[in-house]
Amino acid sequence: MTIQKTAAPLREQIVEAIRREIINGSFRPGMRLKEKDLVEKFGVSRTVIREALRQMESERLVRIEPNVGPIVERLTVEVAAELYEVREALECAIMRLAARRRDSTDIEDMTILMLELRASLQADVEDITAIKDRFYALLVSISRNHTIGEMLQNVQTRISQLRRLTLSSPGRGERMLQEIQAMVDAVVAGDEYRALECARTHVHIARDIALAHLRSETHDSLSGTEYPEPEGARL
Repeated sequence: MTIQKTAAPLREQIVEAIRREIINGSFRPGMRLKEKDLVEKFGVSRTVIREALRQMESERLVRIEPNVGPIVERLTVEVAAELYEVREALECAIMRLAARRRDSTDIEDMTILMLELRASLQADVEDITAIKDRFYALLVSISRNHTIGEMLQNVQTRISQLRRLTLSSPGRGERMLQEIQAMVDAVVAGDEYRALECARTHVHIARDIALAHLRSETHDSLSGTEYPEPEGARL
C-alpha cells in the first residue's frame, strides 16, 4: 500500500492508514508493529512512521512496550467500560442540544443520511462505520457545540477497535438502524428528553456487546505475552 500525496501532512495520512488497519482488524490488539514492515507497507520513511506511532501512542491506540516496541493497544474490560460511560455522557449532551437547536435544513440533512445508512446495511462494516461517522459529525454540527464533538471523537478513536465487533454482531445492523431512527425522530420533534434517552439506549446496547466480547477474551488478554506479526509482514 503506497500512500498518495495529498494536501494533508504525510504523518496524518499514515496515522489514518494505521487507524484503519486497527479498525478493520488487520492490526489486531496486542500485535507488534515493526517499523521496517510499516515502511515497506506504506512506502514512507522511518521518520514518518515514528512520528505517526508517537501520535497514536498519545491517542492510546498504540503502546510502546519495553524491549518489544510498538504494539496495538489492547483494551481491558475496565477501561472500555469507562470509555463507554464517557461516550454516553457526550452523546446524550449532543442529542439534547441537537433537539433544541435543529432547523429545517438540519432535518433534511438527517433524512438524507438516514436513507444512506439504511442502504448501507448490505455493505461491509467499514462502509457502515463511515456513514455512522458522518451521522455523528452531522449531529455535532446541529448541536452547535464542536467542543463536545472533539471530545466524542477522542473517545470514539479509543474504542475504534470495538466498533467493528459491535456492528458485526448478528442482527445488530437492523437494530442499530432502529435505534438511530428513534434518535433522529426525537431530534426532528425537538424532544430533548426523548433524544437523550434514545442516545443512552443506543450506547448501552453497543457497550453490552463490546464488554461481553472483551470478557470472552479475558484469558487471551491476560496471557498477552506473544506479539503476532502483521499479515504479510515478511515480504
